[in-house]
Amino acid sequence: MKKTILIMFVLISIFSNINAEEVVLKTEEIQMKKVETTFYDPPLPIALIGTKSGEQVDFMTAAWFTRVEVNPYMFAVSIQKKHFTHKAIMENKCFCISIPTVDLIPQVDAVGMLSGKEYDKSEVFDVFYGDNEKSPMVDGSIVSFECELVNSVSLAEADEAHSMAHTLFIGEVKNVWVNKNGVKDNALD
Repeated sequence: MKKTILIMFVLISIFSNINAEEVVLKTEEIQMKKVETTFYDPPLPIALIGTKSGEQVDFMTAAWFTRVEVNPYMFAVSIQKKHFTHKAIMENKCFCISIPTVDLIPQVDAVGMLSGKEYDKSEVFDVFYGDNEKSPMVDGSIVSFECELVNSVSLAEADEAHSMAHTLFIGEVKNVWVNKNGVKDNALD
């Protein structure tokens, strides 16, 4: 009923030049519930962060990444200081962000459960390299971004109170690799 009324107001506003934003529908009860702010982990898209330490290839499943700048094109990723990936980014000043396809879900889940400190993840995916031999990428991904580290921000000091302390790594995108099945006129379709 409420959806029907809302659609009616939108249609009336379109045909009679009434501003639809001025029409407010109120519900008897709100749908939202307040929860504690200590920690809430909403569903987020997943990426694979590719790094290399020495000769060891590593991929970490990460949901805490985002585009942070357009020109120059930059991404940021938040990584726990205790992770092998953190060590590799600090060591090489680069990383890769690969967005996996649905077909890769079992492998993405597996690398998310295993530490690069104890497990060599180079055999989990078909790995390829662009211009930087320290930024492994996952062949068959939707898209992969080769990033050069431009800044890192320690978000909290790692101690007993903050055992899960993170660093925010900001990388400038140097190259973009797109799955050839999604390319049209040399751009992502």
